[in-house]
Amino acid sequence: MTLRTLNVDEAASLLHIHPQTLMTRARSGVIPGCKVGRAWVFVESLLIEYLVTQSTLRVSVAGTQEETECRSTEEKTRPFGGSNSRQSGANLALYRSALGLPTNGRPKNSMIG
Repeated sequence: MTLRTLNVDEAASLLHIHPQTLMTRARSGVIPGCKVGRAWVFVESLLIEYLVTQSTLRVSVAGTQEETECRSTEEKTRPFGGSNSRQSGANLALYRSALGLPTNGRPKNSMIG
């Protein structure tokens, strides 16, 4: 079995990417290749295997994606939370009830007059 080796330009041409992109991905280990002395060497069969793997991943991911509904970016949303938040009467009653606070109106004056 004879393995064919490719230089950077040949490998980039095979993958249809720019040689600089190939170098970046090879250095990071994404694309299989090795540096022999000052030159990068790529094994053609490993690059083809890499393409097949990438193609298979794209097909399997595409089949599992769900369609998302389109949402308008112009939709107005009400602010919530933070110190500027105003509680409605019903929400305030639920909040006070959960904390065990009196739920009816204002607190009575505790001063004896």
